[in-house]
Amino acid sequence: MRRDPDGAGLAVLVVSWLGALLLVPEVTISMVGDPAFRAIAGLFLILPLVVVLRGRGRRGTLLERRVWAAFLALMPTVYLNSWWRSGGDRSDLWIELAGQVVFGGLALLGLRRSPWFLALGIGAHGVLWDLWHHGRAGFIADWYPLACLIVDVGAGLYIASQATAWQQAPAVRDPPTGSRVGGAVQ
Repeated sequence: MRRDPDGAGLAVLVVSWLGALLLVPEVTISMVGDPAFRAIAGLFLILPLVVVLRGRGRRGTLLERRVWAAFLALMPTVYLNSWWRSGGDRSDLWIELAGQVVFGGLALLGLRRSPWFLALGIGAHGVLWDLWHHGRAGFIADWYPLACLIVDVGAGLYIASQATAWQQAPAVRDPPTGSRVGGAVQ
């Protein structure tokens, strides 16, 4: 029996994101402005988008890579916004800004060079960045770093399961919406 890394990667992504949702506390109206809550709510946009892209045969195209690059670039922004909102200690600002630069750089490399930078960056965000913040950063809710860790590991594994196929694709451009034959769109 042949294993399907593509299907396994998607299954890990879905299960990890559903598992992370179990850590979110009961939602109240006061949470709507919280950057951590908005980040988790964003999962309801990203996961369906990835599934739709895959269903339409656009797996590994420039559009999917852009989605994952934006995801990676915006992840440290949650911590930075939480720091800002809480009136955080200035001594924490430099580390939050450094994270923004490092993960933004990995996102750019993942978009321009290789999807392996996306897998590495997203996984590292969880294993290094989120774990470092857990129990240490008073400006973010305790549940968030663990939920983000679970999401990041799942997303990193998903992208790793896709990276070889994405690199073997003839181009990372999105397929055209239609082809012109004799001036008409087919």
